[in-house]
Amino acid sequence: MANETPPSDPDAPEQRRMTTDPERIREWAEARDAVPVSIRGGEGHGEGPSHSFARRDEIGENHEEYTWDEFMETFDDEDLVFVYHEEEPTGEGLGFFEMVERERAFERADLGRDELEDSLRRGETVTTEIVETQVVETEIVERDTIESEVIDTELVEREVVDSELLSRDVIETEFVGEDRLEVTVDETRLDTIEELERYIVESRVVDIDIEQDEEIERDTVETDIELESVQRSILESDVVRSSVTPDDVLEREVIQSQRTEGDAVRSELIERRTVEEELDEHLRMTYLLEETELVESEIIGSDVIEGEIIDVEEYGAADSAEAGMETETGGAAGGEATASTGTEAGAGTTDEAMDTPMDASAVELSRDDQGKAVLDESGQQIGMVAEVEGQTAYVDPEPGLTDRLKARLDWGSHGDDDYPVESSQITEITDDEVVVKSE
Repeated sequence: MANETPPSDPDAPEQRRMTTDPERIREWAEARDAVPVSIRGGEGHGEGPSHSFARRDEIGENHEEYTWDEFMETFDDEDLVFVYHEEEPTGEGLGFFEMVERERAFERADLGRDELEDSLRRGETVTTEIVETQVVETEIVERDTIESEVIDTELVEREVVDSELLSRDVIETEFVGEDRLEVTVDETRLDTIEELERYIVESRVVDIDIEQDEEIERDTVETDIELESVQRSILESDVVRSSVTPDDVLEREVIQSQRTEGDAVRSELIERRTVEEELDEHLRMTYLLEETELVESEIIGSDVIEGEIIDVEEYGAADSAEAGMETETGGAAGGEATASTGTEAGAGTTDEAMDTPMDASAVELSRDDQGKAVLDESGQQIGMVAEVEGQTAYVDPEPGLTDRLKARLDWGSHGDDDYPVESSQITEITDDEVVVKSE
């Protein structure tokens, strides 16, 4: 066990003494008010506690004092040599001293082995130059700052696996031909995308912070940073977009890293990720009209382009000529037959209509009915089917061209001014019309 080493001139030889004489060791200790102690947890010469000296007023919890007889018995059993400085200590400590194994003491002394052995056996105190070989254990904490840069990237795969339409607004509708309609819309949709991306990352140590408990005799520290540390720094940085657990990735060994010129490390990794992207798109769509239906007609203006007054007799002669032609064509017998046939036909139609009334319960609404004209039983148009929900049709009383187009394409929905009509109120549905009961 060694104590403190007082500072000395590095160019002067260190004159230290060796002895195995119990009286000389005791004299050295009592001159410094010190007693022999064992230190629990210290590095002794065997498996037990280490042996040393301590001032009486400095004995701590880890010290255990024992008698000089016990000390000398242990000293002899472990074949130790006491090495010390003769001068008085300059500070509060005991000065330099150590107890070393005999063989180690022989190796360090500049005297011959036989001469030193004989002197120690006779109990003499030997003054000699000692060749010191110190093993200094120091804890060094190295903190490396690693800088990583993506030098190449490639999107290997990209596939849209799902797309959801969030909104669609019709901006403009315009005829670009007799049967071609152009519609401009704004759409917002949410796409779910699966993609694979390959990264090539170059990393290098840009700063080294050394923390230690003793000075080292060089200005620079050579570091051989582990590849795993580089990979961990990449995973913990913003290089990859996914939130990953570095320990799980490193355990699977899916990153390839190799050293390049200088102290750089080049790594290759592939990231698989699922991304949601919200898109706003401005679209222009062209439609071809397959059929045209007159839904409503209204005279909004009338101008006479040409006119004249004709003779009343001329007009009456023309009517008489037409009547004569009808009489000649029909004849008495023909007229009789026609009347009879017409009567029978009329009677038969009435009876048949009375015998087979319409079954209103057979009427069923579907989305195909959206955009159809709505008429009452007198044939008067009262609106258009804007939307069908279940067996309820929502009728727009004043539809425009854009409303008819959105209803046909199933783009829109019913408005606050639309009124509902249940299927039980509908008497007939044709390819173009929905007839409702008159109230």
